[in-house]
Amino acid sequence: MRSVLAALCAVAGSLGIALLPASCQSGGIGDPCTPEDEYSTAFHGFDVAEESIESRSFQCQTRVCLVNHFQGRASCPFGQVAPDACDPTDAASCGEGKACVQASSIVTPCDPDVADEGASQCTSSGGACDKVTRSCVCSGSEGCPQGTICDPALKQCSRYVCHAPGSCQIDAATDAENKGKECCVPGTDTPIAVDVCGQCSPASKRSAEKAVYCSCRCGPPDGTPPDDDANYCDCPNGFECAEIRKDYKLGDPLLAGKYCVKQGTVFETEQECGEVSGYHNQAQCSGLGTGG
Repeated sequence: MRSVLAALCAVAGSLGIALLPASCQSGGIGDPCTPEDEYSTAFHGFDVAEESIESRSFQCQTRVCLVNHFQGRASCPFGQVAPDACDPTDAASCGEGKACVQASSIVTPCDPDVADEGASQCTSSGGACDKVTRSCVCSGSEGCPQGTICDPALKQCSRYVCHAPGSCQIDAATDAENKGKECCVPGTDTPIAVDVCGQCSPASKRSAEKAVYCSCRCGPPDGTPPDDDANYCDCPNGFECAEIRKDYKLGDPLLAGKYCVKQGTVFETEQECGEVSGYHNQAQCSGLGTGG
């Protein structure tokens, strides 16, 4: 249910809808949230060495969904090996129990009013610029990136992968229920088309439960005086105010600083990840793979 609600809230947020269901507004500090990046089928997942601060989350009362040095996708505990690409015109290409389904389409904006009518902007996305939609379209798969084909209905380069319908991991399921299943867009049956690292050990400080949740900005960066115009929050019991993002003079300065994090979860080193029971590639993932 949480993943379905998250999907609805994310759509509402992206459309700028002001009137939202009350349940979209129920997230207090520490409540779970699904980062908006996870609704992209090409998103590999988060890197434990990095942080992410989503400041317009409609799942949180504070509007802040914090990813505090977490690995993978919160909605896909075990991660996955990228599913096989397939040809939708070949019904048997994926074998028994699986279907060839669309995972994503490449939508590339272009300008049909320039001298070459936008063709040069579409050389890697189909070859032509549609004057009405002002986006690249394809007439055949020859102009599409490797691993994609031209969808005749959408006229866009699309990626198709083999997927067992209904076989999606969800954050609220047990390990036994999730094991062997695929990563999907939260709340849907749309498969993720790329490799995704398994989450860090549940016993670590970097598990989804301890590293991905609603938070709020409780102070400025270390060494920076408080901003009189800033609206800092007080952290509730069980949380501490810790610096998450230093002020590198890049990006939004209002996001730099300290946030409420669960006590005992301040990030120190990637070695905190511990064992990874899901998909683990040493070149891509932190932690220790268990072969699970």
